[in-house]
Amino acid sequence: MDGKYERQLMQTGLFSSRTNMISYLLMHFISQKNEAAGSWALRDDLLSIGVDCSTATIGRYLKELDYREYTVQKSNMGRVLTPVGKAFLNDMEEKLERTRIQTELSKAVKVTEHSELVELLYVRRALETEAVRLAVENATPKELKMLMKKVAAHKDTVLRNEDPTDVALDFHATVAEISHNKFVKSILKMLIYEEKRIESTIETLVTRERGRIYAKEHEEIATAISEHKAQTAEKLMFDHISELCSAVMEQVKE
Repeated sequence: MDGKYERQLMQTGLFSSRTNMISYLLMHFISQKNEAAGSWALRDDLLSIGVDCSTATIGRYLKELDYREYTVQKSNMGRVLTPVGKAFLNDMEEKLERTRIQTELSKAVKVTEHSELVELLYVRRALETEAVRLAVENATPKELKMLMKKVAAHKDTVLRNEDPTDVALDFHATVAEISHNKFVKSILKMLIYEEKRIESTIETLVTRERGRIYAKEHEEIATAISEHKAQTAEKLMFDHISELCSAVMEQVKE
């Protein structure tokens, strides 16, 4: 291996230095063994993933882990993890797995072709139908006022014949925000970012031309949320994004 795994670990941002990263790896490999592990065996483990580290350096890392009470020496056979070390390792591996999943999700939602906008919008429709239902349940009076301000900003932009893309997407991001569901909010934030990115590369976009219609639909959705009409709000949002899907699909076919 060429050190790729080492670079991937450092790119997670979870390790402040190479020393911390190697210390984690040593603990990981110790945990994989059914017996105490010494410097030579651990060096082979590191080399197997492309990390080159001398036995003397590994010995120093292990002494530091002993000092932090993450490992303990078992006679002259090598180190084993302490309960404190096991708890620390479990926490680190959970953080690494979460980071890996987030990275994969970010790659998966990245739009590279205009035709993928349709797929993205279908996902948005499912999420935003739920988001609007939750907004009816959870939005505070202050948040409802903020939502109506987003509607007003959208309408003003359309009246000035300016590109309404950003203010329109801002309305949807606000609905996600006031749903008070962190998963819905985070995923929609990524999808909206990707949609903005790809739409900025399209000179003529059919959805821009229908800004006046969409501003009116946003106002109806916001009103339904403010009046706590969940079913109405869900249907309006579903129909609204369905129209967006149809419009983009028509343009892609052309």
